[in-house]
Amino acid sequence: MTRLSEENTENLIRESLEHLATRAPDGAEIRDALAERPRSRSRMSLALVAAAVAIIALGVPLGLRAFTAVPPAAQRNADWAVLPYKPGWLPDGFRETSRSAKPYPAPQMREWGGGEFGQIQLTSTPLSDERTGPWKVAPAPDQIVVRGKVGMAVEVYGQGMMLTWSPDDVYLLTLRLLNVKDPRATGERIAEEMVPDNRARVSGELRFGRVPAGLELSGVKTFMKVSGGVTELEATQAGQPLSAAVVTASLSGEPPEPDGTEPVPLKVRGRDGRYFPERDGERGHQYGVVAVQLEGGRWLAVSGKPDQATLLDIADTLQIVPGDYGWFGKAPE
Repeated sequence: MTRLSEENTENLIRESLEHLATRAPDGAEIRDALAERPRSRSRMSLALVAAAVAIIALGVPLGLRAFTAVPPAAQRNADWAVLPYKPGWLPDGFRETSRSAKPYPAPQMREWGGGEFGQIQLTSTPLSDERTGPWKVAPAPDQIVVRGKVGMAVEVYGQGMMLTWSPDDVYLLTLRLLNVKDPRATGERIAEEMVPDNRARVSGELRFGRVPAGLELSGVKTFMKVSGGVTELEATQAGQPLSAAVVTASLSGEPPEPDGTEPVPLKVRGRDGRYFPERDGERGHQYGVVAVQLEGGRWLAVSGKPDQATLLDIADTLQIVPGDYGWFGKAPE
């Protein structure tokens, strides 16, 4: 966004609020307030910026503020594997396909697929002091009102829409609609009918045992392939859940691909396994992978930056537990 003069910024905010006043609750009161121009332009600018509008910083949605009365803020889930929101309505044919979560302050995500009708992705990000700024004003055509709270809708990749709003001053919701018919209208209806969940979990089949010092669990993802359910775990540097994974573990029905390297035989969890050395292949740079086929035919794989011995120790100490894929292929309930 180019830097705007104080006067242009004030005009843009005024235009935006006039636009929203015709759609939001208590519109008459808002228009009356706008008609009274304060003596101090700087005070007016600060008040208006604090009062409304969706924000985007460096292309990433950071936070929202409401200028209308809203219910008290909901409590953030202490358990980051619990998904806080779900759509109360989706177009016919959309079924849930994946769930993933990371510790605070990272986001939680769930997706629904509709085949040829497109894809819908919901991201729930806990708000924090760091995410309330810097503020940038969305142009009036991009603004939406969701249950009396200001949000924003913008095109993404020329294929659909991204809607961003905060339903409770605790979570920032981002809804992405790709290849969906009439995405803005559909997205606004989904947003209006979004409801708290707080029961759905990201519950996979793996738990880390030992990991190298300084690393900790930073993400869980569950989804389904033709070969069955898949669980993926990530570990990053402690306290940095948003950083790139240092170690990844997965349990699925498919073996890792050699991708231009010869596997080295080794024992993993008392079974005949293999180690794929770090290499550059058709899929780009690949870290080393320790893999073994378990009883029942499924594959356990651990990959990442550590050496072979460390990856083997992680694989040997992983816990395999019952997972939950009962939500897969279902519409919101």
